[in-house]
Amino acid sequence: MKLQISFNHVLLSFLLLAISCGGPREKKNSDAEGQSDKELTFESRKIVNSAKLWWAHTPKDVTGDGIADLLFIHNNGSGGYLGYFTGKKEPGLWEKTVIAEQPISGGYFASGDLESNDIDGDGDYDVIAVKHPGEWTDAGATAELFWYENTGEEWKAHTIGTVPDAVKDVSFADFDNDGNLDLAVLTFDEHTLSIFRQENENTWYKVQFIQNEVLHEGMDVGDLNSDGFPDIVANGLIYYNPGEDITETWLEENLDEQWNNQEGDWSRNGTKTFVRDTDRDGVAEIYMAHSERAGYPLVSYKKSGQNWQRTVIKDSIVACHTLQVYDFDLDGDFDVLAGVNGGRAVNLDKNSFPVSVFLNTGSPDQYEEMIITSEGIYNGQAIDYDGDGDMDLFRYPDHESADLFLLENKIK
Repeated sequence: MKLQISFNHVLLSFLLLAISCGGPREKKNSDAEGQSDKELTFESRKIVNSAKLWWAHTPKDVTGDGIADLLFIHNNGSGGYLGYFTGKKEPGLWEKTVIAEQPISGGYFASGDLESNDIDGDGDYDVIAVKHPGEWTDAGATAELFWYENTGEEWKAHTIGTVPDAVKDVSFADFDNDGNLDLAVLTFDEHTLSIFRQENENTWYKVQFIQNEVLHEGMDVGDLNSDGFPDIVANGLIYYNPGEDITETWLEENLDEQWNNQEGDWSRNGTKTFVRDTDRDGVAEIYMAHSERAGYPLVSYKKSGQNWQRTVIKDSIVACHTLQVYDFDLDGDFDVLAGVNGGRAVNLDKNSFPVSVFLNTGSPDQYEEMIITSEGIYNGQAIDYDGDGDMDLFRYPDHESADLFLLENKIK
């Protein structure tokens, strides 16, 4: 088979250090900058061996050296510290830096999500932080929100506000188009969506507080109606941005009830969501999968008139706790990366935990699956970590793993 030939070739070339797969396929003609005629392969190396419940981690170049670093909250189950590992191109483990041992008001950090962005607009990456005792300790405890300013020498804490309980998702966006990043926060125990407007670095106002029993996990932002203002998708519910005055009502639309009509234990309505304008028409598409249960598909939604057109990319993925949409093979269109959280899947009687790139073939809504590894992934994050023009991947095998890996894209 072509797949086996490609895999063996890469193994020999990289002396058994590479993870690769996804046999040769014909490349399409494309005008995309950086297009490559090489096959898509990934080389894996361990960069961290001391992780503990890293449910919240994200890559960003906080040191400003052109290489992505890895930010994290340690021990999210019962609270821990905020830090990062400094990225490097050479083999070997990365070096840890602690941003803050504890919040400025004491206690611990804990969150189900982490995001780094240029919050104050000064050209470097800052990071959000959540004070909470941890979901396994007291999910219903109030969470305090901070952001830590990257000054280049130290990290300075700023207060944002509070939400009622354990945080599952955070997303920054300039919701009112005033030039300042605002913040959306989704919580688990009280099923809430809060929107904070940034007046300045030290002044944030909670302008929306939405409670809906179906809200749980899975949020992203993007312009879903081409009005120039970012909207929010949470658990398959779309909240449409009212415009410059974001204190006005955000109209709600149920994209697809299968993502928010579940009953039972804590695993109900657990989703992964990714929003991206993949066809570059000014209206973003929505990609979704179930993060906790079996029997749910990987799908995309595209606006067609007043309705949403649904495309099934794969019929079923168990405990799909990674979902990213990028042009991984540099052929000019967007591919979908999705993977199974092995730590959750074993409880669903599964013993294979594939991490796959679904390659866009160029035909309408047609994808070709390429399995990168069968060893699982949790909250995987794609980024061009070394600035060479292709998308790499940070892989945390499951939610209780001590090891974390960088999968370097070798297409360029």
